[in-house]
Amino acid sequence: MLQISDDFTLADIRAIRDDFYERYKDNWDHEAMIKEINEGAERFAKALEEQRLRNTQKPA
Repeated sequence: MLQISDDFTLADIRAIRDDFYERYKDNWDHEAMIKEINEGAERFAKALEEQRLRNTQKPA
């Protein structure tokens, strides 16, 4: 299981890359790889939008 830091460092990116490689190095299931990448992108986009909304809300 990957442990990603709150500030998302270059080391985190390397860990994700290495984890992805280890899981697919003997089985280049391109459909599964694409699905995993897209799911990650969707989660990131949602989190980014939530952060943007929090940052644009005016204090009460």
